[in-house]
Amino acid sequence: MFLLASSTATAQIDQRENEVLEQWLQDRELDSLLLEHLESRLESTTDTKSREQVAQRLAILYGQELLTADGATQDLIDRTRSLIALYPQFKSGRLRVAMLHARYIEGERAFRDWIGAGAAAEPKQDLKQNLAQLDQDLSATILSLRNRSEELFASEQLNRDQRPGETERQMVDAEALHCQFLAGWTRYFRALVEENDQTDSLAKAELGFREFLQLDPQTILSDFDSKWFDFSSVWHVRAMAGLAAIETARKNESLSTRLYELMKSNAVSRDSREAVIRFRYLGHCYCGQFADAMNVLRDQGSIRAMSREGRVRLWATVLDTSQATDSAEIKRLGLTGLTRNLAGELLVLELEKETAAAIQEENFESLWTRGYAEFWKSQNDDDAAAEKAANLLQQALRVADDTANADDKTRCRYLQAWLMLTRRELENAIDTFSDVAEQLSSVDPQLASEAAWLAARTSIQLGKRDPSQTNEAWNRLGRFVRTWPDSPNAPRAGFEKLRIELRSMPAEVAIDRLKEISKNDENYGASLFEIAAQNFRLYETQTNDPKSMARLQQACLNVQSSNDTSLLHKARSGFLMANVLLRSKSIPAKEIDSMLARCDAWLAQADDADQAIVEMLYYRLQLQQREGDSEAAFKTASEIVERGSNSRFEVQALIELAKRHDAKLETSPSDRKALEAAIGIYQQLSQRLGRKSDQLKSSANARVALSRLGQLQQVAGLNAESESSFQQLVNIFPSNANYLRSLAIAKGNRDIKGATEIWRRLASGSDPGSDLWFAAKLELANSLAGKDRAAAVRLIEQTMQLGGELPPQWQQKYDSILTELSDGEDNP
Repeated sequence: MFLLASSTATAQIDQRENEVLEQWLQDRELDSLLLEHLESRLESTTDTKSREQVAQRLAILYGQELLTADGATQDLIDRTRSLIALYPQFKSGRLRVAMLHARYIEGERAFRDWIGAGAAAEPKQDLKQNLAQLDQDLSATILSLRNRSEELFASEQLNRDQRPGETERQMVDAEALHCQFLAGWTRYFRALVEENDQTDSLAKAELGFREFLQLDPQTILSDFDSKWFDFSSVWHVRAMAGLAAIETARKNESLSTRLYELMKSNAVSRDSREAVIRFRYLGHCYCGQFADAMNVLRDQGSIRAMSREGRVRLWATVLDTSQATDSAEIKRLGLTGLTRNLAGELLVLELEKETAAAIQEENFESLWTRGYAEFWKSQNDDDAAAEKAANLLQQALRVADDTANADDKTRCRYLQAWLMLTRRELENAIDTFSDVAEQLSSVDPQLASEAAWLAARTSIQLGKRDPSQTNEAWNRLGRFVRTWPDSPNAPRAGFEKLRIELRSMPAEVAIDRLKEISKNDENYGASLFEIAAQNFRLYETQTNDPKSMARLQQACLNVQSSNDTSLLHKARSGFLMANVLLRSKSIPAKEIDSMLARCDAWLAQADDADQAIVEMLYYRLQLQQREGDSEAAFKTASEIVERGSNSRFEVQALIELAKRHDAKLETSPSDRKALEAAIGIYQQLSQRLGRKSDQLKSSANARVALSRLGQLQQVAGLNAESESSFQQLVNIFPSNANYLRSLAIAKGNRDIKGATEIWRRLASGSDPGSDLWFAAKLELANSLAGKDRAAAVRLIEQTMQLGGELPPQWQQKYDSILTELSDGEDNP
């Protein structure tokens, strides 16, 4: 008994949880997730009654999803059919109409496939049969719905409370009208696949649209004005487009044009106006009127006024019909249209269909199109594609003449600017994006706005790398907000501008300013992290104040517990705390490791987390160094260098690796692989620390790294490379004896005269009796030995006299050279 009660209670709890979740998904219009949830429940529910209830809900939702203007996916249609096969009782009412709509969509797709294949052959028999069967089923459904509507009307007359019956009748009438809409288009397509006279079928199609629009069959269409139609409804617009398509098929172009003009009403939504342009183009293609179809594409004013999404759909439609048109010009327009509107995925798929000869032309448009296709591939970390893209785009601009579209040449430069970003050429990218934004501001405001934002965002990155550029970044952000106030990036730009301003404010003032940002502001989550960052800044000036630490901890907790902050913000707030905890050796490593583990979990789910992962590894490296775990530190440093090229954390990792390789060479100086690995690390470290004159003058670390690189190159026998390294140092520090000595050794046999001159300088400029003095004199004697042995002997003897008591290591070397020189005199 108890088990039964427990099971019932559990089922009730599960039911309530499911209802809450479903309501939550429904309130947020997360229809696809709601469908997945209900489908999962249908599979897992064992109770027959409960399964039927879930199935009924699914039937309703399937019906809603199927009744979209552009039609549902084939997958959704198949899932609906599977449900009806299990529960045929639900195929009624709205779902019955929805399935008729789905069948119409399948028929239209089949018709377009036939047209797309060229429509040269007779239509497949199953296409004709399916359209005929659908027309028959629609007619039967319309008749059934009309009869039901009449029954409900008669019932209303006998019932005092007419409201329930009236509501149902209105639904039945709406379903009947929808079927009339479908019947109009179905009959239109039937007419176009008929081999015989189309007159009767087109008349039936017109009747279907007229009945849907509730127009008198005898009324002349040209007499109507746009105010007679409810163009706020997408269905009404598409029904009118159907009437216009019928007149195109009848070759009544004047009436067709008149009907299309009616749909330019302000009451027509932007999406519907864009769809009408596609329908008009397709209407001509369906009837083989390809010259007229081309005229639709030549209306650049209407096409330019479309959204980018609308233009992409239009050009994709153009390419779908290009085989039917058999027009190289239409195909070229389609490919260029996709390129102009940055539809990379579609463009790549289209180019893969083409033969090599068709796309290898060396004119601007062909090179630009292929360059963009390679650019799109390069966004998936395809380095080879990036190089191809750069070459093709550069070639495109090189061959472009005065006939090439100037705006398209600017769009080509927009792609080049993106490639500059990937190569970290920030200054060039900023200049190019700025030029693109200015030149396209009137003809392509959306792309111009994006280019201006990229210029501003890249300026922020440059300002982080070079603080002298911060003011320019601030100015660019301000100009962006003023020039593009309606851009979706404008709020972000305003916030980035504020972030720069915060640097010059006292931390307390900056925190107060950030707290003014409303929870409804899209930057609210970012402001919580900035508050934490400002508290960290404040803590650094008050490290002994427990209240400062407490405020920082609370600010970080606010970031991590808020639903408004991103996963990256949560992780970076953890980094702030890890930074503080690492400073105190009294904090157990376990506590810091736990903090970093939480950050790791956030980053595992975050998008674009590469740099944040490198930062997390940096804090792990610091912890491992603090704990003296050299093996773990070496592995972590290696991963940072592999992942974090050019990041601010790379230098610390390279220093750790350099120490490790130096230690290995101390114990195994003859290990060639270790030597080569050390040279590679020091090359990277020297490059990152800088080799320019001002960098070497200002940074001791830069000098040490370059000097150590030169030493290792000497040991490896890479004398030319070693000479180059030390020559850089000597050029900046011409009096540094250590650099001069190393340069002289590097010159060795490569430049005996140059080496001798350096040794002479060192001999005359160093203190008698010093190691450097003895070394310089010895090298001078060696250089003289080949020309004048007596002079070399005199130099050695003079050095031994002036140097006083020779240190043992030098006494041995000088005795050895004297012996060699003496033997040489005895044996000429």
